[in-house]
Amino acid sequence: MGSPSPEQTAALFFERFNSGDAAGFAKLYAEDAVFTYNGQDVAVGPEQIERAVAGFMLGGFKMRGRNVGVFVMGDTALTRFAWEMFDGNGATVANGVSAEVQRLGPDGLWRFIIDDAGGGSRAA
Repeated sequence: MGSPSPEQTAALFFERFNSGDAAGFAKLYAEDAVFTYNGQDVAVGPEQIERAVAGFMLGGFKMRGRNVGVFVMGDTALTRFAWEMFDGNGATVANGVSAEVQRLGPDGLWRFIIDDAGGGSRAA
């Protein structure tokens, strides 16, 4: 399952992460999607992405955030989310601005093909 629109993907992303459902979270990604949370470690495809985020979920971390940019051209979208990850006490443990590319699938749903969690805020 993907997202009905690039604008709605952020809400689904945070909802699925916070539910602790790593498999459902990974369904926001295309079969050959690339994901990195630090710009160095890369997960490819939903199974690797599921494993990459499961540790954060098992650690009890939650996220909140919002769109800061959505640019659509045909079947491709560039999106950016401002996000914050926090622990069970509400203390921020990480934050940043992501950079993602989404693509419209033949089923009419949008999925990430590239997701760099800190790509919009990481220093060059």
